[in-house]
This record gives sequence, structure tokens and C-alpha cells, in this order.
Amino acid sequence: GNEFGAAVAFLTKPLGVTELLDGRVWSGMWSTYALYDPSYQNHESFGFFIDFGNGMSTIPPSVLINLAIVYPTKLSPLIVGCVGIAMYWQVMYGTIIYLLSFCFNRRYEGRGFWELTLFVGFSNSLWFFFPIVGIYASYCMLRDGNMSVFGQV
Repeated sequence: GNEFGAAVAFLTKPLGVTELLDGRVWSGMWSTYALYDPSYQNHESFGFFIDFGNGMSTIPPSVLINLAIVYPTKLSPLIVGCVGIAMYWQVMYGTIIYLLSFCFNRRYEGRGFWELTLFVGFSNSLWFFFPIVGIYASYCMLRDGNMSVFGQV
């Protein structure tokens, strides 16, 4: 039916702060994308497992990086830089493989240009370009031996 309309309706729905922390809201996001890309309904597919796996495995590194931002002199730039490169590479690599799978399996067929650009292109570009920034920041930590990449230390 109207998967794109459902996605737009979900993404433009106003949310309060407490709703941003509600798992039901995020399961709604997953369900909405699953309407658009059926691989997210298939527990045997790469699309399902890359999102599920990244969602679980990036929590500890994300907490570490956030702690490093708040307490830059308390953590080792060597550890944070190495963990950051590994995590951001994993996220970016997963996005690349997902997009290749989307194209290889011709999931773009029957979709309009703007629909693909906004829903697949824009949403997935965040998971490509922001990890590049994270990899660069992690590299700076390793190169400089400190966390000055986060600002005043």
C-alpha cells in the first residue's frame, strides 16, 4: 500500500522527551521501515541483523565515548580512539553492505526517486557520514595522544 505515507506520518509525528526514551516509539520506527523494506521483517536477513546487532553491540562503546567527552582527562585516548575507530567502522560498513543488499535485491523497484532519496538515501547517509566524523575524531585522539578533539581539555 502506502508505505512511504506511513513512514512520513511516523517521522513527522511530534514527540515529547519521554517518548524519545520509550521503546514502543523505536519499535514503531523499526516496524515502519519494515513496511518499506521487507528484509527487516525477515529474521534471517542481513538488514534485520545488522540493525539489531549494531543496536546491541554499540551500546558499551557509545557509553565509553560519551564518558570521554564529559571526562576527557579521566580516560585513555588510546583506548577511546581504538574503540571509536572499531565502532564507527562497524556502523559505516554495515550501512554500505545494507545498501548493496538493498540494490542487489532490487528493493528500489516500484519506488519513486524522491521516496528513495529521502527515505533510503537520507536516512542511511546519516549512518555513513557521521561514522566518518567519528573515525576522524578517533584518529585525532590516537595522533595527538589526548582528547582535545572534543574541545578544551
